[in-house]
Amino acid sequence: MDKLSAMQTFVQIVEAGSFTRAAERMQLPKARVSQRLQALEAELGVRLLERTTRALRLTNDGRAYHERCVQLLADLEEAEQALRGDHARPSGVLRVDVVAAIARHVLAPALGDFSRHYPELAVHLHSRDRISHLLEDGIDCAIRGGPLPDASHVAISACTVHLGLYAAPECLARHGTPQAPEVLARLPRLGWVDQRSGGVLPWRLARDDGAGFDVPGLPTLAFDDGDAAIAAALGGAGVVVAAPFAVRAAVQSGTLCPVLPAWEAGQRTVSVLWPSRRQRSARLRCFVDWAVERLRHDPALALRPRDLVPADTGRPKPRRPRQEAKGQRHHAADDSGSGTGPVKG
Repeated sequence: MDKLSAMQTFVQIVEAGSFTRAAERMQLPKARVSQRLQALEAELGVRLLERTTRALRLTNDGRAYHERCVQLLADLEEAEQALRGDHARPSGVLRVDVVAAIARHVLAPALGDFSRHYPELAVHLHSRDRISHLLEDGIDCAIRGGPLPDASHVAISACTVHLGLYAAPECLARHGTPQAPEVLARLPRLGWVDQRSGGVLPWRLARDDGAGFDVPGLPTLAFDDGDAAIAAALGGAGVVVAAPFAVRAAVQSGTLCPVLPAWEAGQRTVSVLWPSRRQRSARLRCFVDWAVERLRHDPALALRPRDLVPADTGRPKPRRPRQEAKGQRHHAADDSGSGTGPVKG
């Protein structure tokens, strides 16, 4: 048995999540992929994967072995790169896991420029808000907000995001626009699920002058996905905690309004991290340097809630209700003498 090929196949099966997808990635017959795994398990004398008709699951032995295989294969590739010299062009595949909002609003729009500089490097970008185990999931590096997972990662702090409160005009019309934090307890709130504990995070507000306020009770709706929470807010479900860069377009269009913009709903340090056991290969190094530079100098990430308040009014300008706008268009049409009524389409 070629143990190196068997290890590579095992890693591909885990990362692909199925024998079929692994075979497609490796351009091998599915039977060959299955044979390699069976031979590896026979050689080791343990079962690495539990197979069902619907999914694959790592055994405890398989999880430990997968982590070591990923590290050994990475070390081998880095050794080969070292032999080719420090000036070798970064190549291969880099798997990156990025918090969804930053992937969508900051990194993804700039990835084309990165690819033009490093055409031989393929970046597989996973944008999600769940916490991933980098080695176990085959992730080379991640961009995360908030506390770092543990000491098994190397991290570079890139920037700090200031969170604010936002709601749709329809929600504020029903419940009133809060003028003080104490009022928030009476409004429907959209909160966040703590992925580590599974509980709903409380709201703690702070102001530049040092004042603070803990909103009593917990949000009535909670999410672990930023886009879903903002979508619920856009639908009038309640007040949401969000980063200004993620809701800037909605605020500018009037579909969301800042709520108590002098108060912040916390801060999140955004870091670029990778497993401490994994040395910085040429491809990892060039992506980390590029990503840190983008995060540190993107003006959108430096926005604070008060920055989204229109300067001419000092307060958010809500969008006119749709029914009112239609009535105005109808009135204008009647004044013109066209007799066509409201414009449709």
